[in-house]
Amino acid sequence: MKGNWGRILRVNLSENESREEELPPDVIGGKDLASRFLLPLSPELDPLSPENPFIVATGPFSGTGFPGSSRFGAFFKSPLTEIFGESYCGGSFAPELKKTGYDGIIITGKAEKPVYLWIHEGGVEIRDASHLWGKDAWETEDELKRELGKCEVLTIGIAGENLVRFANVAHRKGRQLGRTGAGAVMGSKKLKAIAVRGEKEVEVANEERIERLKEEVIEKSREVHRAISEFGTPNILAVSHNAGALPTNYWKDGALENLDALSAETLKKRYFRRKTTCYACPTACGKYSVIDSGKFAGTEVEGPEYETLYALGSLCGVEDAEAVIKANELCDRFGIDTMTAGNTIAMVMYLMEKGALSEKDVGLRITFGDSEGMLRLIEMISKREGFGDILAEGSYRASMKLGEEAKKAVIHVKGLEPAAYDPRALKGMALAYAVASRGACHLRHMVYRPNLTGKHPFDPEKSVNRLSYDQAEIVKELEDFYALTSSLLMCNFWCLPTVGPVLWNELKEAYESITGVQIDMGEFKELGAKINDRVREFNVKCGVNREKDTLPERFFTEPLGRGASSGEIVEREKFEKMLSEYYALRGWNERGIPKRVS
Repeated sequence: MKGNWGRILRVNLSENESREEELPPDVIGGKDLASRFLLPLSPELDPLSPENPFIVATGPFSGTGFPGSSRFGAFFKSPLTEIFGESYCGGSFAPELKKTGYDGIIITGKAEKPVYLWIHEGGVEIRDASHLWGKDAWETEDELKRELGKCEVLTIGIAGENLVRFANVAHRKGRQLGRTGAGAVMGSKKLKAIAVRGEKEVEVANEERIERLKEEVIEKSREVHRAISEFGTPNILAVSHNAGALPTNYWKDGALENLDALSAETLKKRYFRRKTTCYACPTACGKYSVIDSGKFAGTEVEGPEYETLYALGSLCGVEDAEAVIKANELCDRFGIDTMTAGNTIAMVMYLMEKGALSEKDVGLRITFGDSEGMLRLIEMISKREGFGDILAEGSYRASMKLGEEAKKAVIHVKGLEPAAYDPRALKGMALAYAVASRGACHLRHMVYRPNLTGKHPFDPEKSVNRLSYDQAEIVKELEDFYALTSSLLMCNFWCLPTVGPVLWNELKEAYESITGVQIDMGEFKELGAKINDRVREFNVKCGVNREKDTLPERFFTEPLGRGASSGEIVEREKFEKMLSEYYALRGWNERGIPKRVS
């Protein structure tokens, strides 16, 4: 198909060699490509072993200039969850990789000493990175760009080197492959960075048709993206807070005491200095923050995004924007996921408040609102220093070592901590967290949007009640839609439920225009369902079943505190009924097993 080169690069770091490999003609890219390569892996595979593939994949939209086509994915067996690992990133890496003539890279093995991969018009090189080992992610990118000149780079910080299970991978300093431990997989391979520079141009099947659609989509986006262009994702904070769905004080409450402390308006007025954007995107949702004075003076970082404001702000009871901005910078430099970091630190605060942890246990006293303690634990985790060595395993593994109170307190699904939407306030998220392919994720379905807006994702004339358990069909269709966008590689913000500007019709037209493959809508939607079935097969091999498709006990038994959804729980019987409905829609049996493996 057009839009793809039909080949990938295979790299074996143990053998210090690389080779090209042709792709089957029906492979789309992204999640579709990765799921095919990961499915044959042994379920006993150690995610930090040399045999675990680290897959970087683009899609047919990558490099075409279609709005929202800046993204790429990384795929692997996750060291955090030990199931399907996936993470996505914008910026400019995807189009540059595409220009090298490859649709993706599959890296296996482990180098004897630190290396970086350099893919360019002259070939593929595995170069010594000993001089970069020990540097943070930002320093590494700066050094490589001095060495190599114009290029796009992925780097890990010291957390990836130290195999922190939720280490991330940085790109352009402000963009990350954030969740499920991509940085730890790179670190386990002694792979400090990947740099690419290409010159080839991607061909599309119908340039006139795609240019017309591009203009239409951009025109629609002007109103759809108005708020996110002005405020970035922090604009979501007030919406979630007002619904009583903003996780606060480690999932005890659903709203802040002082919304203004972390609001988008406060961030814009005091800290935002400029907008940042990705390749071929006129929206510029990124915001670059600078602290001019005070104890954090001189701190600069792209962000904080909404999920960081929640994880290092409301969840930790830290109603201090400057402390969150500083924490964001530390996480990005050290190379750890802000969401798992914030959840893990907030769990420690919760346990110390309960008396289940002491100052002697942790090495410091830390309670909700303690920003200095939060910053210190970020450093301890990244360096695996003292108690940070336990927390570097993620909240679920840490809880298994910290006693019965910790096991009852920890909030996760399949080892992954949830995003910034409490399922007690948004019942669609209860199912969505339980069944999402990588654990408690919000991006594999975006169900929070129809729950917060009250509108059906693909038919805005229909209403959605956020407290209703009648949402299995919505979750299933959204999952299939985003399985496709994660394979074609489109940004979710260009494919927003209810408003688009790219939804089923536009996505199908873009697919046909770029690839030249003509397809009816039923078959197109079925592609997404097949990708989800394949990922589920992989997860079933790794031990996932109905017992794992559930929520933390606290969501079933502990009513939400402060906020508009105060008193809400997830009713177990209604949740189980919704789960069975979802399985039936997927054609899986009552244990959640697809037909091919049942």
